[in-house]
Amino acid sequence: MEGTDEGDAPETRISGSTSGSGLPARPSVLTRWAIGLVLGGVLAMVLPGLLRDGVCGLVACSDVTPEVAVGRPGGNELAVVVPEGAAGELRSLRLFPVNENAAQDTAGAWIIYREDPDATPERIPVGAEPDGFATRIELAEQPTEGLWVLDASFGCASTLVRFAPEELDPGFVTTGDAPVPIQDFENEARATLRCATEAPAWQRWLFMIGALAASVGAVLGIWVVLKGPVKEHPDWYAPEDPNL
Repeated sequence: MEGTDEGDAPETRISGSTSGSGLPARPSVLTRWAIGLVLGGVLAMVLPGLLRDGVCGLVACSDVTPEVAVGRPGGNELAVVVPEGAAGELRSLRLFPVNENAAQDTAGAWIIYREDPDATPERIPVGAEPDGFATRIELAEQPTEGLWVLDASFGCASTLVRFAPEELDPGFVTTGDAPVPIQDFENEARATLRCATEAPAWQRWLFMIGALAASVGAVLGIWVVLKGPVKEHPDWYAPEDPNL
């Protein structure tokens, strides 16, 4: 009885998925270029902002300014109270009454601005000129009634405090809400200052280049897939295999 010729035996193999050594075939040069462009472009868009500003480099974080209070912390005298950790960041104070002509009329307004970068005033009597600050507009008379607004500028943003002087008792201050004891404010006031930074020009250019590279890589990847050889069956399909 003659043996079966090996050439006549059905052959089951997976075609096109491995190289001659049995290892998976390496991706083509164009495929590697497509992957590299996409990954490189995404990193160019994301990495600089993430390294510089953390999560705020990826999402738009709003400005965070310290809390400022107005009240009578030491008796009957009106004063502005700035948290200890934020006093060195205060740039200017502006006080004005709320009325129909507030935008055009500065009567009764009080404006001081920083001159000494080392000044750290924590309690500023309304109308006074603390050390390290200069007066731009002097206060004509102390606020006694009506609605007033204090604008405390910290450079990148301001903290606004609306208050009515007649509602402030000695030992109490307000941040625009109900008056609280001065001790409670000093213990709980937010002193954090965080300015939402704008990306520098080089980072914006890098973002645009990264977006362009990622787009080119994606288009190239799609083109490689569409231009690949058309197969009647997937690589793993072997109809001669009786075990399938």
